[in-house]
Amino acid sequence: MDATRADWFARALAANAPPQAAKLPPHWAQARDELERAYVAGAAAASVVLAFALAEAAQRKGGESESPEFDLLRERRNRVAHLDGKDYPDQATLEDWAQAAVRTALRLAYGAAWR
Repeated sequence: MDATRADWFARALAANAPPQAAKLPPHWAQARDELERAYVAGAAAASVVLAFALAEAAQRKGGESESPEFDLLRERRNRVAHLDGKDYPDQATLEDWAQAAVRTALRLAYGAAWR
């Protein structure tokens, strides 16, 4: 376990899912735990994909129109998941994307759980 990455995830969770936030549904909590394990392990591309899965579930539950933040996450997930060599991001970019994806997924998931 990478303590620095674990600390970052804990801070992202605190910032995007404050203590008064509703609990996530069990399957969402399981996905959030998977996302945390992937991020802490340094699996940036996997983190983007898992974050999108959680964010997409939140979007469906919320019944709201998709946000620019969600659209960007989808675009990045597609670039990672489709393995298009000419457009595949480098490791530094993947790390930035993973952090943005984690923040987006947590914000959307905990926001949807609150409704």
